[in-house]
Amino acid sequence: MLVKRSKTQRKQIVEQLGHALDFHIQPIQICGISFEMIALTSLVDVAATARRMSEAGREHAADWEDLLGNLGAEAPGGDLVLGLLEGRTLILQPEGTGAAWVQSVEQQLYRPIGTPNNQNILVSSQTGFIEDLTTNLGLIRSELRSPDLKQAHVDIGSREKRRIMVLSLAHATNPAFAADIEQALRAHAHIPFASLQQISGWLCRRPKWNPMPSFFKTESPHEVAFFLKKGRIVLLVEGYPEAVVVPVELPDLFIADTDREYTPAIKFMVVAFRILGVLIAITAPAAYVALISVNPDVMKVELIYSIALSRVGVPYPSLTEALILLFIIEMLFEALVRLPKSIGPAMTMVGGIILGQAVVEANLVSSLLIIIIAASTIANFTVIGYHFALVIRLWRYIMLFFASIFGPLGIVCGFYLLISLISSATLMRQPMIPFKPISKKE
Repeated sequence: MLVKRSKTQRKQIVEQLGHALDFHIQPIQICGISFEMIALTSLVDVAATARRMSEAGREHAADWEDLLGNLGAEAPGGDLVLGLLEGRTLILQPEGTGAAWVQSVEQQLYRPIGTPNNQNILVSSQTGFIEDLTTNLGLIRSELRSPDLKQAHVDIGSREKRRIMVLSLAHATNPAFAADIEQALRAHAHIPFASLQQISGWLCRRPKWNPMPSFFKTESPHEVAFFLKKGRIVLLVEGYPEAVVVPVELPDLFIADTDREYTPAIKFMVVAFRILGVLIAITAPAAYVALISVNPDVMKVELIYSIALSRVGVPYPSLTEALILLFIIEMLFEALVRLPKSIGPAMTMVGGIILGQAVVEANLVSSLLIIIIAASTIANFTVIGYHFALVIRLWRYIMLFFASIFGPLGIVCGFYLLISLISSATLMRQPMIPFKPISKKE
């Protein structure tokens, strides 16, 4: 356990971290042996750590090596500064002849376990993930008490380390797929961590213009256990109160974990409404533009007359009219995200009502279009997962432009392009549309 260190090592630590407000050096003497304890008070409870060392060092120690054995210390390896930044505690002999890591008492930096902040859970456990990796792993184990739960961790970054834990279920997950995920992460371990989308780029090779998400995020440990049983891989990223599920499949947009609590008839009804909501969200504005601008002759005369009355005085074509209203809705969405939670919903609701009434009275848009855009906006959030809702919001504009050029045929072309993108979306050779070939019985 004896590690030779020169005084320049202590000097290097002081030069790099000595200016920090939380940098702490404390002289300690145990069993007549004097040494210094170095730690960052923002990460380590220094008083509790020193008290624990005093209790562990009550046994007689003849020299430095005996003291390290009583303290359960570890020989340091690598950069000591990085170890301190990871929340570890270093002990040094004043003359610089020995150094070791001792067990730290961590500061309580994380919020207590509560309900998910951005995900509504109807029927299941109401606990949600927090930013601590160990706590999140414990929440998953409380939902999935199985010895088959396999885990591996990868440290991303050269200087700034970010730990990523890879979870899988031995009897449900393809071992080759889990190994490919871990290998892809380790291959980029030297790259500094920036975002979850960066991890997505490491795991799948797809064109940047493909908007389909390659992962599914959840704050519910109960839902993570459900995906693990289905053979998925779950990534826990240090500092993120969410779990990343890969690969994502098309049924994940419409079928939730809590749907198993319903009877088959109710489950079918709920899933059908979600599918209908996605179709309305994508096609409603495009159908309005296509039928008004390109093919009005396919509608009944009474409907044409009603639409014409609602558009009396509107100086813009239907495409410009729809874009004006959609841009207003997008601004309301962004305002709702940025404003404080106490006033955000009230401000956006009042703003939406006032703006909607004002644009109709000013003859900028028709009242029928307001109904269509409102229905499309509400239907947009029937899909499961905020990432998928963003894809639908984007595809609504693409369908709008296709419909303004080709009419109803443009809507068909837009659906064809969307299905092509979904079919080509893969992650580690795992398709987004789960397809299992039918084996013929001999």
